[in-house]
Amino acid sequence: MLLGAHVRASGGVWKAIEHGEELGCDAIQFFAGSPRTWKPTTYSDKDAARFREARAASSIRFVVIHTIYLINLATSNADYYEKSVTALVGAVRAAERLGAQAIVNHTGSHQGDGFEVGLARVRAAFAQALEACGDSPVRILIENTAGAGGTMGVDLPQIAAIIDAVGGDPRVGVCLDTAHLFEAGFDIRTPAGLEALLADFDTTIGRERLVMLHLNDSKTPLASNRDRHENIGEGELGLEAFRTIVGHPAFAELPGILEVPGYDGNGPDLRNMETLRALTAV
Repeated sequence: MLLGAHVRASGGVWKAIEHGEELGCDAIQFFAGSPRTWKPTTYSDKDAARFREARAASSIRFVVIHTIYLINLATSNADYYEKSVTALVGAVRAAERLGAQAIVNHTGSHQGDGFEVGLARVRAAFAQALEACGDSPVRILIENTAGAGGTMGVDLPQIAAIIDAVGGDPRVGVCLDTAHLFEAGFDIRTPAGLEALLADFDTTIGRERLVMLHLNDSKTPLASNRDRHENIGEGELGLEAFRTIVGHPAFAELPGILEVPGYDGNGPDLRNMETLRALTAV
């Protein structure tokens, strides 16, 4: 597995490469701008070139941009909906400019209107975004959710339905978050549980759609539907679950990105990275 972390990109986007190297990352994820504002991030030719040069000189093999938290492709609010589509397209454009392989996106919530109603809105939103992005090589990844508040993509059939709704476009892939899986009811604490998940994924979605993982322990118990991340080995999943995950041959070439709180509360840190590295060495 290509182990990595969500890193800061403030002070110049190329700083994300530096921060990733400090943690010994094979892969990095970062926000293109503030995750809580609509203001788009446009990288200059100079900044994009500096990022690409820094990456080429580094050991970073995979780069992904996380879209802003505000995006909701299933909302009934027309203004919010259009802003969400614009933000999604903007993230793809930013990723393309930097040479990132993918963006990862929280599809949003139907806000009580029901999955099928939300799905129709998501279908239209993705259609707009994919058309606007043209032949961009950047993949748009759907992240599974813990299940609170009518979120879309809480289980594998829902993710499959979203992919089907966009005509199975090959640019659309999946990012599986370990904490969200557990919080949604997938017991992946044992090898048997993980194999069951993978078999279900193969049947329902198809392994070729799985592009990356978010490696997060969970503060909350199985099927809690509450999205709360914990440091690796400190939560309800535990070290043995991650030993199985990071060592599984199905994930050997995939990036696994930390989004944990960190031991100082400032996000993924060297201690969490070293914990994962140690699990791969055993």
